[in-house]
Amino acid sequence: MSTDDPEVTTVTSKGQITIPSRLREEFGLERGTKLMVVPTDYGLVLKKLELPSVEEFQQRVEERAETVELSMEEVDELVHEARGSGE
Repeated sequence: MSTDDPEVTTVTSKGQITIPSRLREEFGLERGTKLMVVPTDYGLVLKKLELPSVEEFQQRVEERAETVELSMEEVDELVHEARGSGE
């Protein structure tokens, strides 16, 4: 099967679907992987979210800290906002 071959899945009573194992392996979807559901004119599209590791995140924060001045309260607020939008 190529990537273009369709797979069929069923929506459960809880609104859940099972992504076929072949596609999970092909796209590196493991337990806990975050997916964004994007509505389009053609239907729904699933997009894997690539989140940075803790180390990468800390490095990004340190790099930005030199150019942006934020209080710890502002940083906490931004983190909570970002977490809320991803769930």
